[in-house]
Amino acid sequence: LAACNSIPIIGPATERTSLQAQRSASAALDLESLENIDTLIRLNNKWLAKDIKSVLQEQARSNPAYTFRKLNVNFTRQIIALKATIDVNYEPGQTISAELSGDILLDFDGPGLVWLPRFKDLRISSRNFVFKELQYPEPTAEVAQDLLQTMTSDIATPIVQQTMNLIPLDAIPLGEIQVGASLPGFSDSSAISSRTLKGKVLVAGSATLIESSVTTIALDLSFIPEISSCPADIRVSRAMFTNRVVSREPVEIVENLGGQTSARYFYSEISGVKQPISIIHYWFADGLPVTAEELPVEPSTRWRTWSGKGAASQDAKRWEVLVVEKETGCILFADSIRALETLEDMAQADLAQARQAFASLKESFKQRTGGFSIHDEKPDIALVEIQRPFLSKTLQEALADTSMSVEFDSSSLSPLHFSATLRAFNPQDIVCEERKCPTTPACKADVTQCKKLRDTRDCSSCKFRNPLNNRCVSEFIDPLCEASRDRQNAIYEAEQANCIADAEDMRQACEQLAVQATRSCQSDPNFKGPMCESIKADLLAAIPSSELARVSTQARAAGSLTINFSNFRIEDDLENLKLDMRLTSDLQLDGDLVFTPYKGNQSLADCISGWNSAFTTRFATIPSVNDLMNPIEATGDTLTAKWSGFGLSLGTNPSPIEAVFIEHPELLASCHIGLKLGQVEQSISNDNSGFFNGQLHMEIQPLPTIINLAPVSIKLWDKTYLGEAHLSDRYLRFDLGE
Repeated sequence: LAACNSIPIIGPATERTSLQAQRSASAALDLESLENIDTLIRLNNKWLAKDIKSVLQEQARSNPAYTFRKLNVNFTRQIIALKATIDVNYEPGQTISAELSGDILLDFDGPGLVWLPRFKDLRISSRNFVFKELQYPEPTAEVAQDLLQTMTSDIATPIVQQTMNLIPLDAIPLGEIQVGASLPGFSDSSAISSRTLKGKVLVAGSATLIESSVTTIALDLSFIPEISSCPADIRVSRAMFTNRVVSREPVEIVENLGGQTSARYFYSEISGVKQPISIIHYWFADGLPVTAEELPVEPSTRWRTWSGKGAASQDAKRWEVLVVEKETGCILFADSIRALETLEDMAQADLAQARQAFASLKESFKQRTGGFSIHDEKPDIALVEIQRPFLSKTLQEALADTSMSVEFDSSSLSPLHFSATLRAFNPQDIVCEERKCPTTPACKADVTQCKKLRDTRDCSSCKFRNPLNNRCVSEFIDPLCEASRDRQNAIYEAEQANCIADAEDMRQACEQLAVQATRSCQSDPNFKGPMCESIKADLLAAIPSSELARVSTQARAAGSLTINFSNFRIEDDLENLKLDMRLTSDLQLDGDLVFTPYKGNQSLADCISGWNSAFTTRFATIPSVNDLMNPIEATGDTLTAKWSGFGLSLGTNPSPIEAVFIEHPELLASCHIGLKLGQVEQSISNDNSGFFNGQLHMEIQPLPTIINLAPVSIKLWDKTYLGEAHLSDRYLRFDLGE
């Protein structure tokens, strides 16, 4: 309805009962065609009438020729009746008073409620008036019809053209998801990230029951994930359905469906593009996707392009096209057209038949919607209730390809303090004689952990199916799905490249260590002598577990540590949440190793005290944690999964000990007992020894994953009303009131 910019003028119905019977029968067919009823909406007619009257009066005030002296909107069985007393002032000093009657068609579209004003009958009460420069002593049927057409053009048509007849009502507000984590002992703060869930709910079918005080709408819905609203810099400046495009301009513009009228193409003009982009025209027939066409858009102030629905079904009552920017998956524009009711569809019926048709419709509504808790409640303004399984499915589809990260940078990472004990070296490893230095070993880059992951999701969709066997006859590739898959594969490729680079860095560190070992050996190849024998004797006399020195450090972090949350899965009707967690890092740890010798052999103590030196290391191995699962706690408008903390062992390369002795190989040789790096590492003990040898135990506490369900909003004339979400074991309910 929102796409229609011309209003059919319908003369007085022969009988109101015929219209009631026809509307009831039509609504019954609509209800029967609903495969599922996912959402039920109950509306207080008092507020609908107020909105309709306000819009009509505002539009009349915008034209000085019209003044509503009285305006009534009344709801009865499947009819919204319009009656008004209006003054028309086309000539100076001339007022034509008339009684206007008509009705309002009501429907639910994706953005909300759409009402269509139809002026049917005009009865002029004035005498001796001037109209279009002609004097009329008495009103005539021709004047009344002419004035009715003029009022339709001046009041009813602009209301539809400017979408003033739309009452925004988002029946499935998705809300947002929040993730986060803290690092006890390493971070002074928590890192939190939130994201609005993306997707668009489409109406696959609807049925409406209109009673005197309440209007009920049953919705069969479908959901398209990965779609959001676009920023304002790129916009669709012109768009329309058309049957032909000539010289890049639309001709035979289609404003609504009726009879043999259909729409072959959708035309769009894109403004504000500063670099090449791709847009997608998604075609939907009665809420179900039928085709998608990717269209290139070059930098231009006015780029014109169009797509065709091809041989898609001509029987649809409603066509909708979404114009989507491919890279971001956001909606630039949406438009729809539908078939309008015609007088020829109205059958003759008496009062008893009309009442029976409505009673049958009401009974069918009761049977199909009886499971909803609001099916017989009267709303303050509106009640909206969504089936919990549909909500669960929608949230899962919205989360399916979501990837979120939280980052800890150096400003939020506190210094790490570690200390350990350097115990006595094993005397059996000290040989006070000449020895030959070993050949430097070869090092290889281990890339076995650098797996090549691929997103292999199937992006094909069926255009047409054989009605006899339901097999797909023609397929198309969804460009938006392809773009999302390409983005994920780019992430996988970058991660693999980083993994290979880390492996190469480790190979180079291995080579440095091997060179260090050779240089250390070559710097003092002859360990035979009184000093070596004296130190060895002292070590033999000491208790094996005796301590040589205390080693301590304060490590400062530079760079960032990122925790990524992905592969969200909602299971068992909102019962459990699963996700994967991966750490990535460009952290560098800088510090100083401080060796404080204890009393003992003075020569060895002097040597150890000379080991004090600065070091630099970074994380080399970052593990992933997959299939974290926790029950979902539902409280009102929030779904929460609380996670237990856990510890991970992270490798650093090189280790702080390696970093010092790789950079200064002469330090080990200065002790004159042929010390090797491995001997020093093995002699460091207590709970913090892992850090000095290249292992950091990190505690990770994922914060609760929270899905905040957004409130439902309805805008009536100049005010917006909100209803907070309340989740029960069967439904998600919203109560909207003042």
